[in-house]
Amino acid sequence: MEPQKVARQPEAVWIIDPKYTTVQFSAKALFLFTIKGSFAELHGTIRRDPADISRSSVTAVIKSASVNTGNKRRDAHLRSADLLDVKDHGEILFQSTRVEKGRDRDTLRVTGTLTMHGRSHEVVLDVNEFDRSRSPQGEDVTYYAAFKEIDRFDFGMRRSRWLIGRTLKVMIQVQALRQS
Repeated sequence: MEPQKVARQPEAVWIIDPKYTTVQFSAKALFLFTIKGSFAELHGTIRRDPADISRSSVTAVIKSASVNTGNKRRDAHLRSADLLDVKDHGEILFQSTRVEKGRDRDTLRVTGTLTMHGRSHEVVLDVNEFDRSRSPQGEDVTYYAAFKEIDRFDFGMRRSRWLIGRTLKVMIQVQALRQS
């Protein structure tokens, strides 16, 4: 008797829901206090292969002009050529190059290229998968979170050294909807 072949589960495609996804950051200002902000406009796709996680991928795009710290003057400075330079670099892009299992069953290690301010740099995200559930509308929903410290100098943002700290602490919370 031949062993039965198990049907391979198809790749799941998830669309990042911008209404319920947040990308927040914090940085030291004047070495005394912490400024916090977020980006309001983003989109992306998560392709997850349950049979072989290494065949999975993530693409996320953030509109750099959507930065918001709650202070119009500070936001204008962040958008200027000194920092994000939104006129010439309107998007921040993350494209995964490798996805692998993390330290436990609820984590993934996602390596990818982060492009910001016209420069690309490899980053590694330790991603927590919190839950999969159904929305009240019956949609399949999944939730992820990651925290990463980024050196803004790696992306050529060296101006305003005395005003804004070099290290940006970034917290990402993603809600994604499964596509049929």
